Amino acid sequence: MRWQAGILVAGAVLAAAACSATTGPTGTVTGTYILSGGPAGSPNMPLAGTISFRGGSGSVITVESDSTGRFTGQLPPGTYSVTASTGHVNDGNSPCSQALTTRVQAGKTVTLSLVCAVP
Repeated sequence: MRWQAGILVAGAVLAAAACSATTGPTGTVTGTYILSGGPAGSPNMPLAGTISFRGGSGSVITVESDSTGRFTGQLPPGTYSVTASTGHVNDGNSPCSQALTTRVQAGKTVTLSLVCAVP
């Protein structure tokens, strides 16, 4: 019986992974997320955070930026409103970037620069 339970758990994990995967044609979205502003003379700093792509239907796809501020993801073709948030500003509870709109096309790459501007 233990062996069968293990198969059920493994099957559930595989099914969940398949449901979250993007199927069909995709485009690539890549870019950087930086912090700008602060005390006079402060350099721009890369930000680790969450980049959110909201499609026309309201569905949201998220991609994480790394400690160098870089991110890359595969998205279905469409038009998206893009925002970014980081735990370093506003406790990560609200976007810390101007919303921008981008269009993703199958087989193409879109490069974005997201800026968290602080006074």
